[in-house]
Amino acid sequence: MHLRIVHTRSGGKARRYAQLVESFRRDDGMPAHKIIASLGALSDREIENLRTALRASREGASVVLPAETRAEDWEVRISANRRYLDVAVALAMWRYWKLTELFNRLLPGRTEHVPTSLVVAALVLHRCIAPGSKLYAQRWFPTTALPELLNVDPERFNNSRIHRALEELDHVDGRLQEELPMRYQQRDGAFAALFLDVTDTYFQGRGCELAQRDRTKEGLRNVHKIGIVLLCTERGYPLRWHVVAGKRRDPDCMRAMVAQIERLNWIGQTPLVCDRAMGNGRSVARLLAGGLRFLTAATVLEIGSYTDELPGEAFDELAPEGLERTLEAEVEAAGRAALNAGLEKVDELLYVRDLGVHKRVLKLEREPVETAEFEIDPAAHEGGAAFLALARVFEGRLQRGEVKNQSTLAEREGLSRARVTQILNLLKLDEQLQDELLRGDFGHVPERLLRRAITQTSAAAQRRILEDHADRARPYRKGAKKLRFVRTGRQEAALRLATYFNPKMFVEQRTRAIQRRRKIETWVAALNKQLRLSKRERDAVYLEVVNKLKGNNLLGVYEMRIEKIPFGKGQAHLEVRLCPDEVEWKRRRRFDGFVLLVGHPELPQSAAELARLYRAKEAIEKDFRTIKEAIKLRPVFHHTDPKVRAHVTLCMLALLLERTLEERLHRSSLPMTASACFELLAGCHLNAVRSSPDVLPYHQLTEPTQDQRAILRVLRLNDLIDPEVVQVRIHPRNAG
Repeated sequence: MHLRIVHTRSGGKARRYAQLVESFRRDDGMPAHKIIASLGALSDREIENLRTALRASREGASVVLPAETRAEDWEVRISANRRYLDVAVALAMWRYWKLTELFNRLLPGRTEHVPTSLVVAALVLHRCIAPGSKLYAQRWFPTTALPELLNVDPERFNNSRIHRALEELDHVDGRLQEELPMRYQQRDGAFAALFLDVTDTYFQGRGCELAQRDRTKEGLRNVHKIGIVLLCTERGYPLRWHVVAGKRRDPDCMRAMVAQIERLNWIGQTPLVCDRAMGNGRSVARLLAGGLRFLTAATVLEIGSYTDELPGEAFDELAPEGLERTLEAEVEAAGRAALNAGLEKVDELLYVRDLGVHKRVLKLEREPVETAEFEIDPAAHEGGAAFLALARVFEGRLQRGEVKNQSTLAEREGLSRARVTQILNLLKLDEQLQDELLRGDFGHVPERLLRRAITQTSAAAQRRILEDHADRARPYRKGAKKLRFVRTGRQEAALRLATYFNPKMFVEQRTRAIQRRRKIETWVAALNKQLRLSKRERDAVYLEVVNKLKGNNLLGVYEMRIEKIPFGKGQAHLEVRLCPDEVEWKRRRRFDGFVLLVGHPELPQSAAELARLYRAKEAIEKDFRTIKEAIKLRPVFHHTDPKVRAHVTLCMLALLLERTLEERLHRSSLPMTASACFELLAGCHLNAVRSSPDVLPYHQLTEPTQDQRAILRVLRLNDLIDPEVVQVRIHPRNAG
């Protein structure tokens, strides 16, 4: 006889029972088993005891039983030790925003043993406490008190359920982003400011479809990366986020986000602060068109197109060394120069001047012109046919005298004069071919093919080009692709300008520039030594010096001469001479230490307030540092777009919890980062204690330290360590 253990699963629960089995042979000689007795569910100890007894019976040995263990002889034992206080505080931040209720409403309503909202909660807390891969989250979850706090069986927190939750989270991401701003405003009132910026993250491996090989903002080369656009509040709470392709330029990403938010009711008159990526003319025009109360900084190359009132000449004679021993004196000297130039001192590192409202010519979108009833509609066609239709519209307006000439037409349409001519030239195509093209007889024809066809003078030659293309062209889909002809025009726009000067930034920028000059002059001296000992072509030397100057942003600061210096009998070597252009040097350095703020003309803030508001964009820079370093946004291990987007959403929700925790701590006498807070709380565990072999374990906390008690006191979360409350809130894992 032997003991057989049978495992079954019923109603989603695993069961185990024992059977006493005897082996025998059937009449046909085949071995078989006969069940002597079914023993039901047995503990591990009972199973081991039975196996020992059966083994002793087979071997003819004796079994000696120990004296019976009495309850009073049982030593108190800790059967489990689980991470508690840090996850409990993070969970309290989650519940502060009632996110479980929100996700229960947003996520699909099918019945689950574990609601998706709780899986999302666990994944967000994992990113706050011990960020890692989703596989690591599966191993981490049972080591914490989250199964007890959320009443979730650890075995049900598995890989398939996690990935299903990520897919569902991606489906409701848009609705989540619509809900969050209202929750913030209900709790904290109207927003003081909004901040917009772009960051990136890279992948472990190839990445998702959006990932593209490029250099990251931190300087990692040739890695697969994606971009992330983030809009946050002055508290650092995430409002909107969007995952974009890896190589997409920051201004394009930010303009797309502006287009999404410009008509949202909850923004109102709240100023939107963007960094210099939105300071070029095209982006400023887009911000003006959207009607937002924006504030950005002009790019250095465009400062002169806004104003000539920055007193850069007041700092021409300053040549700081930037050394540790001289830094303080050089910063003070720059500050005195700023005061002498008429700037207002706000603090030791901030001097401002309000420049008022200025006008600058920008390319702004115009209202679309309605197409006359008798005109063909270009938007009803595709490819080259759409532009041919547009050419007929342009020709009709010129013939009817609606516009004086092509220049006037170009200005009204927001196109260049050359582009209007290029479109009108399509009418050189034979008229019968034009009609056939507009009917779609040649399939889809790109505009570039039409431009090639009109270079032929005969209709037959033009037809051959179109018919050759028709043999391999896809079918023409009239009206399938609507073209949007954006009309822009150069118009004067009013903008609010203010400038601020930072003496320390001035010293750093001017020092780096001076060091670059010294570096290039030292390099040229070393090059001349090499040229004395070798023969090189003049063009090769010229190209090498030009590339070196360009790499140090000094091309144009020096006039370069390459001369032949004779030596010996009939011999000569090349020598490079750099003659500095001091006027150009001063022109390039005139904006050192300055930032030109460009904003909506109706911004009511003073120059000092605008400067502080722009410098407060550190809130979003801090958010990016947090999600990259503390929440471990990078590297990404997922390889599909939906799961990558869901991963980013988890990081944003973790960011919300950390910012909420820090905000509450900063309002108290214990300002600290969320990471430091979780580290201090980590030592308080939930212990499962057994005082008797016949009694179920009860839960007891590790004695909290004074620092832990202080944190809970300022957060008003003392109930997390109240023994009676803990016993009520804890759901034993094996119950039910």
